[in-house]
Amino acid sequence: MLPFREHFMLFFLLSLLTAFAHSVGYFTTENFLTFNSFVAIIMHCISLSYIATLLIAVIRGKVLKRIVLVVLFMYVVIDFIINFYCAFYLHLLFDNDVALLIKETDPSEINEFFSSLVPTWMVLSILGIFLLFILLWWFIKRHNLKFNLNTKASVLAMGFVGLCMLGNLRVWEVWEFGPFSPFHTFAQQDNPSDLRSYYSHPQLIFDNKQELPTNIVLIIGESFGRSHSSVYGYQKLTNPLLTKLKDNHLLFSFDSIDSPASQTAKSLRYMLSTYDLDLHHENKEKKWFEYISLIELMHECGYNCYWFGNQGRVGDHNGPTRAYAQACDYQWFLQKDNIRDQSDIVLVDSTRHYVNQISHKNHNFIIYHMKGSHFDYSKRYPAEFAHFSVNDYPSDPQSHRSVLSSYDNSILYNDYIVNEIMAFFKETESIIIYLSDHGQVMYRNSKDPDYYAHGRKEDPVDYACGIEIPFFIYASPLYQQKHSDVMERIKYRQDNPKNWNSDNLPYFILDLIGVKEINHENIQSKSVLKMTFDKCC
Repeated sequence: MLPFREHFMLFFLLSLLTAFAHSVGYFTTENFLTFNSFVAIIMHCISLSYIATLLIAVIRGKVLKRIVLVVLFMYVVIDFIINFYCAFYLHLLFDNDVALLIKETDPSEINEFFSSLVPTWMVLSILGIFLLFILLWWFIKRHNLKFNLNTKASVLAMGFVGLCMLGNLRVWEVWEFGPFSPFHTFAQQDNPSDLRSYYSHPQLIFDNKQELPTNIVLIIGESFGRSHSSVYGYQKLTNPLLTKLKDNHLLFSFDSIDSPASQTAKSLRYMLSTYDLDLHHENKEKKWFEYISLIELMHECGYNCYWFGNQGRVGDHNGPTRAYAQACDYQWFLQKDNIRDQSDIVLVDSTRHYVNQISHKNHNFIIYHMKGSHFDYSKRYPAEFAHFSVNDYPSDPQSHRSVLSSYDNSILYNDYIVNEIMAFFKETESIIIYLSDHGQVMYRNSKDPDYYAHGRKEDPVDYACGIEIPFFIYASPLYQQKHSDVMERIKYRQDNPKNWNSDNLPYFILDLIGVKEINHENIQSKSVLKMTFDKCC
């Protein structure tokens, strides 16, 4: 009863802030929470607020009490802001995906995030809510108002808190959604210290008639939505150079390709290992890094592996990116701490020397990880690539035009960079795969017409837009000459699209190499080149 006799107002404010932050998802995520869960979370927040208030009440030292109060309110405020943003902008609850996004965000991207993806109305709403609490607190202190409960009221309040605590024991799941959810969620973000320690050396069976290609290059783009590619029919000419390669029968585009997730880190987990969406649902206990990685598969096939990255740096906060890069034989993270906004030209200028030094007598697997069209789009290209302007979008709302023009300019610049990388290998026996980690919504959701960023998984329309990606294959003349059978399959798939998800990318690459089975599993069953083609030959 002690807190109610001395600190009832503190208990009330803590309960109100935490309950609002964690129950608001019931009203904003299309009832992702049931009504029972909604009530259970409120009871959970009341219980935790009582414990926190009790702790403050028993502390006697004024300095220590103030320190604990400051730390407590800082945590509650940050927790409130994160959950408010998730509920009212992302339309989802704070979960593993949001935690992974926070963990993978480079410090240089924080400013871009706030300038691009935190709307003014949300900042004003949050500031307004906290201003109301501050004014209320000031008014109480100014007029020396007392809200301490008498003995009878304290007993009733304690009885209510006791019922809430009993409810917590009955509904244990509330710990995953309440104020302690960030601790629970971040604790689940496991990353391996060394991906090679998980190598299992799978059994591979090769097609002895097929010769291994010398160079396989994988270019991973960023936030490139297929709907903004002129190769796929977009009205703005955003891919003039890749279109020219396609017209010259050097580049082939596959339609109906989706990414496994709408944000980078999660998508890379799937794309660069045999961990796919089906396996995730079948066995949630097995970690992503316990599956066979694409890097290990390429090592088993006799390839030297290289990683050139303009995203992320080697550090614990870059889980999947760091893990896959460090598993390669050679890795370069080209975005340095002191140069935050290097454009992707660094991938061309800085790697030209290394690519020229690579022995084409060996077998090489080379990965480029681009900055691509990561928001803020206007920072993803130099001034000379500002080809599109707001005047080119007269039929779009005024507030959309600047974003659309910047995004299309970033795609245009991406076209230039990818073409330059492909030019490195035009005289060698090389096949190059380009795909994006995920797409972007770009104002295509009629229910939320002003939203343009990553696909939000709780909204089916958003998510479908956010996973549409381009998928290009560049085959050098020498490669086409030496691998005519594979080229026939590639051409057939271009002319006969099928739905395919890039979580099966390793199987496609193994299929290109000529691997028939991995641990007795048929490769072609998951390859985009799976032979319905046999019917036409």
